[in-house]
Amino acid sequence: LVVFFSTFCWHNEDNYLYSINYHHRGAPKQWYGIPGTKRDAEGLEKVFKRYLSMKMRDVPDLLHHITTMFSPRLLQNDDVPVYKVVQYPGEYVITFPMSFHGG
Repeated sequence: LVVFFSTFCWHNEDNYLYSINYHHRGAPKQWYGIPGTKRDAEGLEKVFKRYLSMKMRDVPDLLHHITTMFSPRLLQNDDVPVYKVVQYPGEYVITFPMSFHGG
């Protein structure tokens, strides 16, 4: 069984707002996130630009298109803290302003 939209690319919320996600049913959902500090957000953007520099020449605001996923290991290798959480049915996940997340 395949579910559409069961993964989601790295992004933060519009206008750096909070978000809340409720898992109704199904398999556990794996999230990766980085803290919403200016330093950590800039760290993610730096890694993103390094690995996707060719693509970003054509699409400078690529990060805001929410179309790109890459391994959390790339962030960790650059000293950007990455946290993982597994969300089970019946649980909420809340993201904080400016925090990037994907899963």
